[in-house]
Amino acid sequence: MNWLQANANELIGDGLKVLALIAAAGTVVWQLQKQHKNSLALQRENAREALKLRIYETLVQRIRTLSDANIAASMYAFGILPAVENYQREHSAGRRPSPMQQRAPAFSDLHFEAAGHLAELIVEFESWSIAFPGLNVFKVALNAAAYDVRQSFPPLFAALLQILPMDPPPGETGKPTIIHPPPSPEVLSALKRLTEQYKAAVDEIGCYIYDLTVEAQNNLLHGLFEGTVPPRRPLDPRRKVISTVPETAQALIRYFETETAWGKNQAAINAEVVAEVQAKAASQSASK
Repeated sequence: MNWLQANANELIGDGLKVLALIAAAGTVVWQLQKQHKNSLALQRENAREALKLRIYETLVQRIRTLSDANIAASMYAFGILPAVENYQREHSAGRRPSPMQQRAPAFSDLHFEAAGHLAELIVEFESWSIAFPGLNVFKVALNAAAYDVRQSFPPLFAALLQILPMDPPPGETGKPTIIHPPPSPEVLSALKRLTEQYKAAVDEIGCYIYDLTVEAQNNLLHGLFEGTVPPRRPLDPRRKVISTVPETAQALIRYFETETAWGKNQAAINAEVVAEVQAKAASQSASK
């Protein structure tokens, strides 16, 4: 006991030193853990930004390919009517105009090429739905616009088959090109209406993919650059501008699903499927 009393101060000093060492070690461990956690968070953030950049580059490549194909189909259709009108004027003046250069099969090829690129873009959305959930509204909007294009194509193509020259099939070069007589004013008026409907539907896709480019920059590149790209401002306020702002996106999705031809067609298909399933279930239940 006397020894403890005699060495109490020294023991207490040693104990404090040990506690200080333990505290210092604990502080170092805590700092290392914090640095490690911060390092992991930084690595995760860098990986997230790198992924966003890769998504943006992929989307831009798809968008450019679709935009080029979309413009090619739209402009080919738009250029047919002036050619037909010029051919009709030349023929009415008693001249022998050269056959028109446009062909219905060439227009069909451009149309389906654009449709294929649009389908590829929509499929691409499925790959990035977690990283960029705002893509869902574009999936709905582009499906609605694509439906309008699909509906407007067959009547226009059928009309063009009766107006534009028709070359012989490949391998039958000996056969002459079929040249149709100039269309009547009624047929020409119908062609103009069909062309305008088709071009309007295709142009709507062009507007939506422009909106997609804007939203992709604002959502995927905001961590790399300051500022944002302003949205499209159509002259006609009735035109829809696609936005990924949650409230606006939900309102747009409701509009496309309930008020467009595509949405109503989807609802009719779903109702038919439900009716068939219910009828089959009722039949199986009655047979037991």
